[in-house]
Amino acid sequence: MLLGKNGAGKTSILEAIYLLNFSKSFKASRDEDILQIGRDYFQIDSEWEHARYRKAAVNYVKERGKRFIYDGVVIPRVSDVIGSFPMVLQSPEDFRISAGAGSERRLYFDRFISQISPPYLRDLMHFRKLLKNRNACLKNQSEKKKYHYSEELEIYDQQMSPLMFRILQMRKKAVSAFNRELCRLYRESFNDGSHAEIRYTASLDAEDEKEFARIHRETARKNSDKEVALRRSLFGPNYDKYTFFRRDIPLINFASQGEHKIWLTMLKLAEGEILKQRSGEEPLYLFDDLFAELDLANSRRTVERIMEKRQALISTTDLNDLRRHGIDSAQSKINIIEI
Repeated sequence: MLLGKNGAGKTSILEAIYLLNFSKSFKASRDEDILQIGRDYFQIDSEWEHARYRKAAVNYVKERGKRFIYDGVVIPRVSDVIGSFPMVLQSPEDFRISAGAGSERRLYFDRFISQISPPYLRDLMHFRKLLKNRNACLKNQSEKKKYHYSEELEIYDQQMSPLMFRILQMRKKAVSAFNRELCRLYRESFNDGSHAEIRYTASLDAEDEKEFARIHRETARKNSDKEVALRRSLFGPNYDKYTFFRRDIPLINFASQGEHKIWLTMLKLAEGEILKQRSGEEPLYLFDDLFAELDLANSRRTVERIMEKRQALISTTDLNDLRRHGIDSAQSKINIIEI
């Protein structure tokens, strides 16, 4: 348990741990935004038990970028860092996942799947690169007023189609796994008959790769004039939708802040169970400001689930929060670190 006043540095500790597994901060969009005022570098050093690496470090110099060094070896590609230490994070910023735009939910699932599947991450990065080039092609055709499905667009689509199909299949599998775990967690944690579900809607869908390629090609031809006019692609993984439901009601429209917090906490616990099943190892849980907006009426069983985990770091500003939510701070398995 990390205890301290606001601004004491509790979140910075969780941020540093998160960066070692995901290569970036969960708060700042740019590495330079993490720097202390007046500094042009940062250094993170860590030691791990029962992990893939014993020692992990990252240093960042403003003019040179980041360098990850695990067990004395420099990791050549930043993408190879992702998934090094299985972990689950919940922070106040995660409210955007359930209450924000669809892009926030796509980003969440992309990060999760990338952690358990390096091939998915490679396909996603390759797709984004091709998509950028395809959009540049559309812009070029628009400037020349060529509102047709050109040979260049067709070549891009032939390269993108298998990537898009594999991304689709991995997303379907991930949602299916989440729904199994969410169903179990809600059944075991609440006795009010409530249940949670994630529904995934792809902008293009097919059961096999050949059929997908056909649908993709026909859709591209049919919409080429619109895409050229708008100078951007109008379908693909970047348009897929994830919708969260509780009791068959969309969470984004009808849930209170407390209900969003409970739902997100259960989502994170489901994420941890899937990681455990895939790796055989229970992940490290990071909960930043867990008790804010957490509904007392439903939180105790949720907190009980968290306390069953092997290791969780929870930040809080007040020990009374622990007691209110059913945590006995005198338990031997709870270590309180005052920041």
